[in-house]
Amino acid sequence: MTEQEKVIQVYQDVLNGNRCRFPNYFFVGERGKKYLAYITRFLIEDYLGIRLEEIPSRVSAEILWDHRLRPPAMTHGWNFTQVIQNAYPGRFDPWAFKQVSHGYWKRDEGQQRALDAIRFVIEEKCRIPHNEIPHRITNHFFKQHGLRGVFNRLGQSPYRIIDMIYPGQFKPWEFHTVPMNFWRDPDHVKQAMDWLLFERIGFSSYHEAVKKLTLRYFFQYRCTGLLRRAFDGKLQKVKEWILEQQTGI
Repeated sequence: MTEQEKVIQVYQDVLNGNRCRFPNYFFVGERGKKYLAYITRFLIEDYLGIRLEEIPSRVSAEILWDHRLRPPAMTHGWNFTQVIQNAYPGRFDPWAFKQVSHGYWKRDEGQQRALDAIRFVIEEKCRIPHNEIPHRITNHFFKQHGLRGVFNRLGQSPYRIIDMIYPGQFKPWEFHTVPMNFWRDPDHVKQAMDWLLFERIGFSSYHEAVKKLTLRYFFQYRCTGLLRRAFDGKLQKVKEWILEQQTGI
């Protein structure tokens, strides 16, 4: 019988009640970490039949502790994600789990962990080109990449979250959704319209814009939310707004 088989047999005896507890000093030191990795993998893959890709969504602290892994985890001062990382080094990110350790996202260091996690997924895991970030970072993105808890923690606004990671590099209206009541503020409407007319389309003045602007520009530059929310989707209302800006100059 190999070392791993002997360790797993001890664990099975504990699970089945043939032993009341693990042997003294069983999980101490580097050898103990190795033993804990053996029984963690056995529990998840063989005893519970959880596939590797399902681990972040199905394995929780409750499952590990209910199957007698809390005492060995406490030997090393580990939370449940650290137990998983010990068994599967480099395989999973802590934020990919539905449950993270208590306080993981709290305080300033917790917020920085959250922002670092999002940046890692954007730049390293998904390799999203910088200019595509506003179009690809949506509510679904956070759910798809196991960042739902982070998303909720940071206020559920893709734009505000991205602005914390890349300050001032994107405009709110470049995203699929803008913060609540954003278009009720006339200043926001003006900022977005000036950006569209002069920075993106390249009109030289409101006078030129009122003559040449068509609906296709709103679709071309992904400003349909601006068109719909601020102007009820009507080009005539957009041009009336432009004329008001000319009058005010």
